[in-house]
Amino acid sequence: MVTAAPRPTRRQALAAALRTLGGIIAERAFLPPARARAAAPGELASVAPPSLWPRTQQRTFQSELLSRVMPYSVYVPPGYEAAPSARYPVLYMLHGLGGDYTEWAHYGLLAEADRLMRRGEIAPFLIVLPEGDRAYWVDHADGGLAWGSYVAREVVAEIDGRFRTRADRAHRAIGGVSMGAHGALQLALNFPGTFGIVGAHTPVLRAYTEAPPYFGSPAYFAAHTPVGLVRRSPAAARTLVIWIDIGLQDGWFPQAASFHEELLALRVPHEWHVYPGGHTGLYWGAHIEDYLHFYGPALEGAEPPPAPRA
Repeated sequence: MVTAAPRPTRRQALAAALRTLGGIIAERAFLPPARARAAAPGELASVAPPSLWPRTQQRTFQSELLSRVMPYSVYVPPGYEAAPSARYPVLYMLHGLGGDYTEWAHYGLLAEADRLMRRGEIAPFLIVLPEGDRAYWVDHADGGLAWGSYVAREVVAEIDGRFRTRADRAHRAIGGVSMGAHGALQLALNFPGTFGIVGAHTPVLRAYTEAPPYFGSPAYFAAHTPVGLVRRSPAAARTLVIWIDIGLQDGWFPQAASFHEELLALRVPHEWHVYPGGHTGLYWGAHIEDYLHFYGPALEGAEPPPAPRA
């Protein structure tokens, strides 16, 4: 008697399909936490639990590149004040097109980081949340505002000057969500001597015809978008520790998967994670712990390959 093989479940079928892309599906159930919600402007105190207020600062500084006063938030880890000679790695997290510098706090990043550090699951590091408006974290073409250099030069210098940081690329990570994921990849590739670790959480990778006008000419666009930068200099990409994740129902999934395939073809090492979910705050909030378990070990891990010389 011949018994028919059991029909695979939908999850098994998706996992088999994604393995052809080198993808990873989360095994645990996708249960968005209640804390996750859409970002909205406002004081950080409104989205950070009171226990974090003494170690979460809202500050401003004068940006010479943007000719304006810019706000940012910084979280200092447990034990920072008690160890005055200790220096710490830094994670810079960029917001999306519809958010502001409080967005990641809305999703629970600071509270979850504090919980994991207190439990000893990840080593302590600072977290910086800069403001980027709707400018795509990029130096605008034709002499426009230098939003990319503002982050990579001015914000980094502000933090290194005010806090006890381990001020080198091996201990400096940059990540972001949506527009911020594009920005994190672009900045890590254009400033590989500044950032050694990059996380792109549901990146929005637009074609030139879909890009804002401040991306200028096709040549300028190619020099300021992750796809063009990797094609131009895969060697620079290979010096980075890279994480990319996206939801299976995210409208930008095809572009992210294509970028993943290009990285594979160019032999650029990277982590590629696919989870159930869409381009929403519920998705990002649900994976904060996953992100922190990437950044924590990466910031304390082996020295990444040296950045290419300018």
